[in-house]
Amino acid sequence: MDAMGGDLGPRSVVPACSRFLIRFPQAELKLFGPRSQLQTLLIKEPPSVRERLEVIDCAQVITQGCNPVQALRHKRESSMAKALEAVAGGDCGAMVTAGNTGALLALGRSIVGTVEGVRRPALGKSLPTEDGTCFLLDLGANIDCSAEDLVQFARMGLEAQRVFSGKSDLTVALLNIGAEEHKGTEEIRRAGQLLQAAPDINYVGFVEGHDIFTGIVDVVVCNGLMGNVAMKAAEGVIRLIGQKTFTIDKKAPIKRFFGQLAINLLRKWRAQLEPGRYNGASFLGLEGNVIKSHGGASSEAFYRAMLTAKECAESDLAQQLGRAMALQNQRHTGCD
Repeated sequence: MDAMGGDLGPRSVVPACSRFLIRFPQAELKLFGPRSQLQTLLIKEPPSVRERLEVIDCAQVITQGCNPVQALRHKRESSMAKALEAVAGGDCGAMVTAGNTGALLALGRSIVGTVEGVRRPALGKSLPTEDGTCFLLDLGANIDCSAEDLVQFARMGLEAQRVFSGKSDLTVALLNIGAEEHKGTEEIRRAGQLLQAAPDINYVGFVEGHDIFTGIVDVVVCNGLMGNVAMKAAEGVIRLIGQKTFTIDKKAPIKRFFGQLAINLLRKWRAQLEPGRYNGASFLGLEGNVIKSHGGASSEAFYRAMLTAKECAESDLAQQLGRAMALQNQRHTGCD
């Protein structure tokens, strides 16, 4: 765990680690950050937690304002870089950080390395739908994407969704401004043609933003700008609904009456859809399991990202994806 990323830093990370270790008695964690600052927080935790949580002292911290070039050149001793080294060296099965996305991508590619044949690692995660989940990528790692990049994202998203959903027969769609074939940018239209021609991908065409949550498709692919905006807009709407759920107009008795009838059901829905429950996006295409938590994650949300990391480590997602991409490269080589 990179303890120093995000808005709350170790104030959210340390309690999340404690909760994780209590729930999973066989687990062991490494916590990267300034030892003196972390020990002050850990002293409050029970011995059963402290004995399975190793603190790795790191003098440097990567802030949200640090650009990727600075991180590569001057932050190799940071908590984020050292946590990535633990994954690259095989000491840890996965790492989680709420830190700077650009710095994480740059350091991840440099330290952990990319899967052979992967042009651009992509950030993706499972989102709730009416009857399951939909895996959305890219969520902000790559703003400008070629048609070939989008096709590669589709293949990586399929591997991830197989792990997270347990399903094998999966469908893929491209996020667009309409379902008609003539809509969207040239690269999106060309990506649609490439996916349609791919025999190993069950491509169903274009979908719009609201289709992400209906469950009509298993994997939705887009560039990082579209994906990030779609995800954060959805999170904002969910939070707004949550706030309105508990606002009962005291001046209107009929509204108050029906509000009380609905409030228990709405509270249940709100809990199920709370963005923090689905925190933790996987950096697909790196040679190790690297999980990006939301920068403003609470302790609860960071804990959820840790559960995602556990799932990735236990399923060996990075290695599975690497084998799938290698097989795909062999097929292309054989065709050539």
